[in-house]
Amino acid sequence: MKTFLSWSGGKDSSASIALCYENGIQLDGVIFSEVMFDNTRGISGENPDHIAFVRKSIPIIEHMGYKVIILHHKFDYLYEFNRRVTSKARSDRVNKKVGWIIGGACRMNGYKITPIKAFLKQFGEYKQIIGIAADELKRLAKLEPSQRSILAEYGIREADTYAICKKYNLLSPIYENETRGGCWFCPNSSIKDFARLAKAHPELWAELEKLSHDPDIVSQGFKYGRTFDSVNREVYVINNQITVFDTLGSAT
Repeated sequence: MKTFLSWSGGKDSSASIALCYENGIQLDGVIFSEVMFDNTRGISGENPDHIAFVRKSIPIIEHMGYKVIILHHKFDYLYEFNRRVTSKARSDRVNKKVGWIIGGACRMNGYKITPIKAFLKQFGEYKQIIGIAADELKRLAKLEPSQRSILAEYGIREADTYAICKKYNLLSPIYENETRGGCWFCPNSSIKDFARLAKAHPELWAELEKLSHDPDIVSQGFKYGRTFDSVNREVYVINNQITVFDTLGSAT
């Protein structure tokens, strides 16, 4: 029976890899499923800092003797954005573009999970190691028969995973910088997260601004009913605030 570890790049799954290595647990592969913004241009949908960390960490993991398998869904965010509404439940929306994803009911989550399920299905019987800590009792109770938690088996609590990751240089910068992981276009991101994105990666923010001008989408609700323009104005203010130190500098 083959054993695969599902790796998100987060602290729990990264610590699980390290724990497997320390205890000589054989893995037939470490699976990372990457959500894409645009498959054609190779633009990842993952948090830019996090996906850079993932790519940098692959040699570390493979040096441990584990093969890293990168999976992608055949569709991407732009496919979802440009997908046409076919349901006639709302006649005013038929043939319009779906547009912005909805927070709390994200279809992109399926774009991450589906490739993993399809990959594992080909092996018939398998074991899938999931990064769930020993003190996450509700999540552990939902484990399927084909799944196991190395962290729970070795009594590793969620708070313990930071040190384990740091030991192997496998701690994502999303924890060090206290920024949000997940997709960079997610409506669940805070305005501060979006401001950081716009400042550090203006080319990605420009992608969203371009989409906001599409007149053929169902709704202009980019973030829980707020338009992109509304969010963008607030992002601009955050990234262009004049601090006390700026004022002192101009006065001298």
